[in-house]
Amino acid sequence: MTLLEDTAQTSKAPEVPGLQQAHAAWLRQRRNEKVLRIALGFGLPIVLIALWELGSRVGVIDPQFFPSPSTVAEQAWSDAFSHHLLQDVGSALAATLVRLAWGFLIGAVAGLVLGLLMGTSRFARFSLAPLISATYPMPKLALLPLLLVLLGIGEASKIALVALGVFFMVALNTLSGVSFSSPLYRDVAHAFAFPRRLYLRYVVIPGAMPSIINGIKLAIGQGLILIVSVEFVSSNDGLGYFIWNAWQILNIPQMFVGLAVVLLLGAAAAWLGTFLERVFVPWARRR
Repeated sequence: MTLLEDTAQTSKAPEVPGLQQAHAAWLRQRRNEKVLRIALGFGLPIVLIALWELGSRVGVIDPQFFPSPSTVAEQAWSDAFSHHLLQDVGSALAATLVRLAWGFLIGAVAGLVLGLLMGTSRFARFSLAPLISATYPMPKLALLPLLLVLLGIGEASKIALVALGVFFMVALNTLSGVSFSSPLYRDVAHAFAFPRRLYLRYVVIPGAMPSIINGIKLAIGQGLILIVSVEFVSSNDGLGYFIWNAWQILNIPQMFVGLAVVLLLGAAAAWLGTFLERVFVPWARRR
């Protein structure tokens, strides 16, 4: 054996007894938790659908107004090929997504800018925070008549209503993130005399990012709720109109199809929020 090989062997770190077993046990625990999470996440909806099917078949639920899941699926499959259901759902989904995207973009940008301004400027915070906090609890749909008067019955009023809901969520969460971030970061930035631009980029925004992303996650759901709600009463297209029109003509299976699309859209919004959290604040992820 050469001197180099002897030195390499003697320099190896001693193995810790039971370390590999502990690591394997930790991996098994994480895997079991993941399986349990998936099983519960899918299991409860399946149980509820099964109870719905059973209740409709035994007569506990009126099948005329609350048809069973199998009836809804059968009717949807038939309408998809004979009554252009897929085309109608696709057109409604596209209209809703366009309004939601524009409203979210406008509201999120305005909320982020104003939240950062209030968080970093005492004058802006003392001036604007009371007004925003006081108007936040107001139901946004209550402002729809005012928006219709100001912007008309076209797309602008619908987008503005979504933007309002998104704005409040993002602005208040951004303000909270900036205000309650660790003061140690600010002290270090002041000690090194950071320019304001660098202070915002490297201290304020990263420190507030978990709260900002949380606000964005909430805003996506809020925007979806608002756009579907406003389409019920002030639209000739979109998912809200699709659901409301199906109810008016008592096409209950088609109504449930629209509700299922909204449900899937909500699940996609939740996944998008989780994806943004993984990308921008991986250190703040919870189990």
